[in-house]
Amino acid sequence: MTRAFHRLAGVIVSCMLTTTGRAQTPAAPTGRPLVGIVRDAAGAAVAQVTVTVQGTSVLTDVRGGFRLITGDIDTVTISLRHVGYEPIEARLTARNRQWDTVMVQLDAVAQRVSGVTVNESLTRSALGLRNFETRRASGIGTFITRQDIVARGASRLSDLLRSKRGVNVVRGKVRFAAYNAGSRTTSCQPDIWLDGTRSQGMEIDELPSNTVEAIELYPYFSSIPVEFQRIGANTTPCGTIVVWTRIPNGRQP
Repeated sequence: MTRAFHRLAGVIVSCMLTTTGRAQTPAAPTGRPLVGIVRDAAGAAVAQVTVTVQGTSVLTDVRGGFRLITGDIDTVTISLRHVGYEPIEARLTARNRQWDTVMVQLDAVAQRVSGVTVNESLTRSALGLRNFETRRASGIGTFITRQDIVARGASRLSDLLRSKRGVNVVRGKVRFAAYNAGSRTTSCQPDIWLDGTRSQGMEIDELPSNTVEAIELYPYFSSIPVEFQRIGANTTPCGTIVVWTRIPNGRQP
């Protein structure tokens, strides 16, 4: 039994690879299964983690488990992302043309926010949903309500957004069109703001559609409201996706 470790950002990804010394049967044309389990630092299962291998993504189940079919290759890059946890990316190498269970530990990451004073009558406004209607009335951007999400019945938010103007979905990831000085179209990764806080590096499908109340799309940098613009950023300007999560018990302001 050979045990291989991959260390990334202080998190250990452990891949158990079985070597029996016996002749291995060639993989079926459909590929080979890669299975794994995702836990937090306390050993508890983490559900709804986005696991991506070679452009194919799945979500972990309630037990933290996942299963992906890989191609007929012996080395893959695996990435894992979930809101509130440090993202992981590592390369895995099979032995004797087979995979075994991948054990992954995610470390929680805290996001600092400035101090706020909470007032019950202003809580909903602080979440931004009251101002959502004001921005919607301005006619700038594209706005998606909870009713739109339910009517479309999409399990992945990327499927809901792929038909919107300025949006491209590349291997399950939402990208906006960008133009360089030569007027050539390229793709750029939009900023995602979750309940008023910028979530750096987040992909939209990390959020289950049943947790989302509303979405705002600003595919062009010039159309982004000032409250959702980055200050002091050195990267090429791109658009923004603003996501508001569902209100507990569906209460109105």
